[in-house]
This record gives sequence, C-alpha cells and structure tokens, in this order.
Amino acid sequence: MQAYIIHFGELGLKGRNRIFFIRQLADNIRATLHDAFEAAVTPFHSHVLVKVFADVPAEAIEARLSKVFGIAYFAPTLITPADFEAISAAALQLAEGVVTSKTTFKVDTTRGDKQFPIYSQDVDREIGGRIVARTGAPVKLKNPDVTVSIQIYEDAAYCFVRRLPGAGGLPVGMSGRVLTLFSGGIDSPVAAHMMLKRGCTLDLLHFHLLPSAELARASKITDMARVVLAPHRLTAPLYLISAAPFETAMADVTTRTATVVFRRFIMRAAEQLALRRKALALVTGESIGQVASQTLPNINLINQATTLPILRPLIGFDKAEIVAAAQRIGTYDLSIQPYKDPCSVHAPNPATWANLEEVQRVEAEIGVPTLLETTLRDYTDEVWIKF
Repeated sequence: MQAYIIHFGELGLKGRNRIFFIRQLADNIRATLHDAFEAAVTPFHSHVLVKVFADVPAEAIEARLSKVFGIAYFAPTLITPADFEAISAAALQLAEGVVTSKTTFKVDTTRGDKQFPIYSQDVDREIGGRIVARTGAPVKLKNPDVTVSIQIYEDAAYCFVRRLPGAGGLPVGMSGRVLTLFSGGIDSPVAAHMMLKRGCTLDLLHFHLLPSAELARASKITDMARVVLAPHRLTAPLYLISAAPFETAMADVTTRTATVVFRRFIMRAAEQLALRRKALALVTGESIGQVASQTLPNINLINQATTLPILRPLIGFDKAEIVAAAQRIGTYDLSIQPYKDPCSVHAPNPATWANLEEVQRVEAEIGVPTLLETTLRDYTDEVWIKF
C-alpha cells in the first residue's frame, strides 16, 4: 500500500463550508484515480488521506494527484501505530533516504491526540537525536533542507519528508457551471483550464467552418477538449455549431465591424445554450488589445449582446504568458495545428473601435434573430466528452 496525505491551502479558509469543499475534493481525487488504481480516499483530520493498493509506480500516482485542483501539496506517507518506537523507526527509515551529513534537517511533530504520552517537542528532540546519530546531519530549526514531519492521532501516526506541489485552486464542482467559447487557437483552452482551477464545471461551445458535423467531431477541437478535461475525468458536452449560415448572410455585406458582429452573434448563441444547461456565466479566452475585437470599446459592445456575465480569465495576460500556460497543460501542440477558425475570416481591416449604430445596422440587415434560431435548430451538433 502507498499512502498520501493531501494538504490544502485555500480550502482551509472556507469556515463552516470547508467540509463541503473537502468532500468535493475527495470525490475528485477518487474520479482521477479510479480508472487506473484501486484506492481509498477519505477525509482525514482536516486533510484527505489517499491509500493506493495497486502495485504501481509512485510516479504514476503522483502525476495524477499533481493535477487535481484544490490540493496545495501532497506527501507520500508512512503509516505506523501510535507508538513512539514505531514512529521513531518510520522517521529513521524516511530520513535515511534524504538526510545526509551535508544536509540540514529538523523534526516537526504535531499531536492530534493530546493523550499521546510524549509532548511534541520531546518527540522532536528524541527522534532528531537518533537521526543525528545515524546520519551525522546537523539540525537547523529555521529553513532546513529537510523537514521530517510526524502527525500523531489516536488511531495511528503518519510520517513524511517529501512535499509534492499540487495544482492549487478550488475543487472542480464547487463554483457552478460555465459555458466556455472554445476556439481552435491557443487562448480558449487555457481559459477553460483556469475556470476549472476556480472550481467551475464546464460546457464547451465551438463554432466551425467545416462542411459536416462528422468532420467537426473528428477535428482537433474534440482532442483539445479531452486534453483540458482529462486530468479531472470530467464529463462535459461539446457543442459544435456551423458558422456557415452566418458566413452566407454576411457574404454581400461590407463593413469593418464584421468581427464584432460575429462575436455578438456567438455570444447570443452561447447564452441560449447556457440557459438550457443552467450555466451561470460565459467564458472566453480574450485578452485586452490582443486582436481588433479585443479592444476595450469592442469588448464593451460584445458584452451588450448578452445578459449573462462574460468571464475572461486571460484578460491581463500577454501572449507569451498564454503560450507558456498552454504548453504546461498540454494543449499548445494541438492549438498550433492548421485550422480555419471563423473568427479569423472576417473584415481584413477590422474596426478597433466599432460603432454601435453600424453594428446594429449590420445585425438588422442579416436578420440576427432568425439567423440565430436557424443556426441553433439546424446546424448544432453535440458531443459528450467522457472518461
């Protein structure tokens, strides 16, 4: 058996609601592990305890745990009886792997069981002395190279020396549903990932210019959605909507506001789908000033097309930061594959400060309400991403 104690940061500030966050985190860890490992996941003394019974490399378990939102850090742990000699033996075993005469260390004991007969400082002193005798390592109480942590409870004691960084954030599922506008580019998968980090569940919407729903299903968009959702084993709908009706309607219209008109159109479509699914907000990968439709005046015009809030988690990021994030989450290589995105085929000289009257004139000319109804009724496909 391999055991891990899961520690969390932000969750500890949730007051009386903390237990709900912890339960959701435990559920998410189970979902992340269940298809590969036989594991028991239980809330445990203001932490979460994970026991993996399968004979698998620790690296495989840790790779999955490192991507679960809500975890500040997690520690591979030796579990012993709540007996001083057993605790000492476990601490020495762990120390021998990482503490040498050239590293500093300290022992840090907490007693969840105040009936344990030896005070925490005395445990630190006695076990620290044994480690010094075994390794010759110097003790350093402030910022040592290695901390041997011991947590003592009524049922058992838990010892660890390694602290592996978690993904941070909030457990997915605690913050409500959002619908993410999901393009074929670099930005929107990163935006979706960041909303997962803030505890949201996702629905995804993609507008395409492919000639059939079958080709859209087989495109890189589905693969990108799976990459974003896979670490969390999250089931979600991916709506695939053809932009062909809009393109046809705009064929004979000359205007520098075409991109803004299209963005307002897809926001209206997104809002209708979101309301069906009881999503609380829309999400985009927009960043101020990145392209013409993302200037502040144009963002303001786009916002006016919907009553739902539009969340833009990348709003203050520059392109280099977004690219780095896409590389970290594994979507970058898919994002840069050739793909014709509808957002890139409009006005060759787009307005950076679109005029509302001009936008409304174009919308009236193409008959947006009827066009929207037709598009949602006849040109919408739905794929469920499942694990």
